[in-house]
Amino acid sequence: MAILKLGRTIIREGLDRISIRAIAQELGSTTGVVTHYFRNKDELTLFVLERVFENLFNDMEACIKGKKGLERLDQMMLAALPLKPDGLQGWQIWIAFLGYAIGRKKLAGEHQKRYHSLHQIICRELVDLQKRELLKCDRATPHFVRSPS
Repeated sequence: MAILKLGRTIIREGLDRISIRAIAQELGSTTGVVTHYFRNKDELTLFVLERVFENLFNDMEACIKGKKGLERLDQMMLAALPLKPDGLQGWQIWIAFLGYAIGRKKLAGEHQKRYHSLHQIICRELVDLQKRELLKCDRATPHFVRSPS
């Protein structure tokens, strides 16, 4: 519940303008409590981004249970897209994080790790479909469908 409140605050205020004080107020807490768990806004921001990706990966996994072939890929991609309110909020937080990470090398690197994980999941699925000949692969196909490393 606190993450949802924090997410709404991030979306409403933007990460550049939000302060630890505003975050504490939104959570019904004090700045002391917030800074006890997070040394600074960047740590808190990373925590929220991690929850966004955790929710995204969990949603994708839940949607593909029992699915096979192209239906599995369809459900995976639909789960990843911001088609539901909670998914939309996650994407809005993700976009806010991207803007905030500009010029912050550590945050940009952390984002890259999470994006890479998402990319790998999708590529593994595409490669599997190609191996099973459920997805056509030809020389004109862009190189995005590489074997995951």
